[in-house]
Amino acid sequence: MRIFYYSHDTYGLGHIQRTLAIARQVALDCPEATQLLVTGSPQAHSFELPDRLDIIKLPSITKSPEGGYCSRTLQLPFKTLKALREILILEAIRHFKPDIVLVDKAPAGVKGEMRPALSFLKEERPETKLVLGMRDIEDDAEKVCETWKQQGLYRLMDETYDAILLYGNRSIYDPIKAYRLSARTENKIISCGYIGREKVAKAPEAIREALKMKTNRLVVVTAGGGEDGFQLMHTYLKMFVGRFHANHPGFDSLLVLGPLMAKAERKQLHAYCQKGFPVSMLDFSSDLYSSLNAADLIVSMGGYNSFCEIMSLKKQAIIVPRIKPRIEQLIRAQCFSARGLVQMLHPEHLKPENLLSEIRKGFQSRGPVFGPATGLTMDGAMNASQALIKLFNRKKPLLLSRLAQERLKQEKQEQQQGLISPDSHMKEVCRNA
Repeated sequence: MRIFYYSHDTYGLGHIQRTLAIARQVALDCPEATQLLVTGSPQAHSFELPDRLDIIKLPSITKSPEGGYCSRTLQLPFKTLKALREILILEAIRHFKPDIVLVDKAPAGVKGEMRPALSFLKEERPETKLVLGMRDIEDDAEKVCETWKQQGLYRLMDETYDAILLYGNRSIYDPIKAYRLSARTENKIISCGYIGREKVAKAPEAIREALKMKTNRLVVVTAGGGEDGFQLMHTYLKMFVGRFHANHPGFDSLLVLGPLMAKAERKQLHAYCQKGFPVSMLDFSSDLYSSLNAADLIVSMGGYNSFCEIMSLKKQAIIVPRIKPRIEQLIRAQCFSARGLVQMLHPEHLKPENLLSEIRKGFQSRGPVFGPATGLTMDGAMNASQALIKLFNRKKPLLLSRLAQERLKQEKQEQQQGLISPDSHMKEVCRNA
């Protein structure tokens, strides 16, 4: 079984982390599987990869301040960069010859860059199963519906994809209703649940000992990839100024800035940290999950993967969601806060005194109560893996590629002219279909 993954990764680390979680589970469930991941993430080679998976790194793009896209590193116009990425994706698929293609989040890819590959697969490899991975929440429902209509994504989901994996629980947020998906598309949806985490590499005691903690309480602050995490980190550090006797608030802190934070912002935060605050700071952690597991309280933004890690660990958390250019994180934080699973601090109210108040409230709280009543399931990677394997194993009528169809047509003409016997090339055609 060959699986091709598309993960555009224009902003943050969520897409590649989610995709790799599924790929790791596939490697466990089906060790003979060969997997290829195409991604634009600048951190693509920082992650532990499962056996028999390789990565093709696309030139990186990112979101511009205006909400569009631009090159992250290369001094090229976006139009040129997009054309280059399209060619790389198409040629990778052409030569890899996948049995399954799993596209994360964007049905047509960034600015439609997957469309040439999808057209090729439909015409030349119709036996390949096309699967879309759908996140729990995209954005404001009206905005999503209008965008999908304008970009022809409803039609793409209706006519091109064989299955859609939903990485969430409809009881928490129902994208089928919110985004007005057709009955035809709804019938393709496989609800997998949230993609949780299980493996913790280091014991909490080891993390705490390495930090040389002065108290018995630890707050871990994370903003995922960190590209838009400066404001949260800066506000957290300002919280210490002039508020605590001997600069100690009664808890230790670990700030993990994220590998995508700008160098100037990182430098400013490190300068703040040198003022004697009871804070440890890391630019990046390859094992953030173990640090989160060691925390008594987590302060985080509201990205999909951050939520999944927090929910997997069943930790007390304060969520400060991003609200621009999309409100996906805000909607997610509101949904989970309404169920008592997290505290939410709106970014418009992100001030040192408000953040400190939420932290104190969190320490005094009995913590979130997890159970069936929340409607939350965290076995999404396992369910997604099983769904992909079932799609591969599903028997279906032979579908001939366009080339094979043309060869059959030519053969029939030759048969009518008496040039060949009726069954001379049929087996070969079917083998090459």
